[in-house]
Amino acid sequence: MTEQSRANAARWACGYCFAMGGLVHGSVMGRIPALKSMTAVDEQQLGQALLGAGFGALLAFVFAGALVRRYGSRAITVASGLALMACFPLLGLARNVWELAAGFLLVGLTFACMDVAMNTQAVEVERRIGRPCISGLHGMYSLGGLAGAVGAAAFAGLAPIWHFTLLALLAVAGLPFFARHLFEGRPESALEQAPAKRGWRLPPPGLIGLGLLTLCAFVSEGAVADWGALLLHQVLGASERVAALGFAAFSATMVLGRLFGDRLRVRFADEALVRTLALLACSGMLLALFSPWVGGAIAGFALVGAGLSIVVPVLIGAAGNRPGVEPSSGVAAVASLGYGGLLMGPPLIGFLAEHVGLRLSLLVVVGLCAGLALKASLVRRPPRANG
Repeated sequence: MTEQSRANAARWACGYCFAMGGLVHGSVMGRIPALKSMTAVDEQQLGQALLGAGFGALLAFVFAGALVRRYGSRAITVASGLALMACFPLLGLARNVWELAAGFLLVGLTFACMDVAMNTQAVEVERRIGRPCISGLHGMYSLGGLAGAVGAAAFAGLAPIWHFTLLALLAVAGLPFFARHLFEGRPESALEQAPAKRGWRLPPPGLIGLGLLTLCAFVSEGAVADWGALLLHQVLGASERVAALGFAAFSATMVLGRLFGDRLRVRFADEALVRTLALLACSGMLLALFSPWVGGAIAGFALVGAGLSIVVPVLIGAAGNRPGVEPSSGVAAVASLGYGGLLMGPPLIGFLAEHVGLRLSLLVVVGLCAGLALKASLVRRPPRANG
């Protein structure tokens, strides 16, 4: 196998891992109304339960980068992927807010480890291929999310525990075939040149701005995933089956945007893309919130998906290629700030929903997307050194 064919095989393998993560996300978010009904929680309690995913993610980021550096991105991607598939069906067993929160904690912990490892793998794949491909890999995540959301609509009559278990078994069945094509991903030269630094540290200053933008993007994506189906179901009166299509529309346009995102990044500057698409997301969210028709709201979620599609891949790529920063450290630092938004996003929106209604509470997403547009200059690619 030539080096180029080896890199292409690793790209497809990495894409499968991204799709696995998206499948879990789309499946769970599409069944939020069922989980809410099953546990008899209100909006504020649901927001508190979803907070568990954020805590789990932040806990994982304390050690995920170190695990990747020690054991390699391939080993941690596979191990955490298996752990995720073992944990996420447990959400279907929850019967109260505490059990639901514990389930989300486990899902957040295992997924965050996988996220750092597979994004580190993605940076390595892009370097080996020699052209942009991270957006396309994130597109596979969104494709998995779309499949999960459509599956949630199709299996709306099936108990979540059986729905989730079936998907987990199917995902695990294909993992061994793809895992063998991943790069080992151990940055041995970096480990030899720099002694390991122990203990928790703030991210390098150059990564903090990227991390805050990632926070804005993650909270915006998470708000649509966590609350979109509920908005359609409770506010606009859509059935549970139709409500699941809101996230499906969001995921579909995100898939298209990410699959074509690498081509766009070759033609246009990252700054221009992020600014333009963030404004598109603002417009889409306003349509989703204030359209009097279910179809209009679903179309609005589709515009939000298109607008946010390329933002996170651009930010992850910038963090993984930051000069003087080891890829797994850059990815973990930026992702930790981004996932930190999951700590404040669900409870904030849940709290506001209890007091001003779900529709007005989701105006937070409009403000975050506006922030992405205003600070898009932070994603400028650093100039290459001459010579």
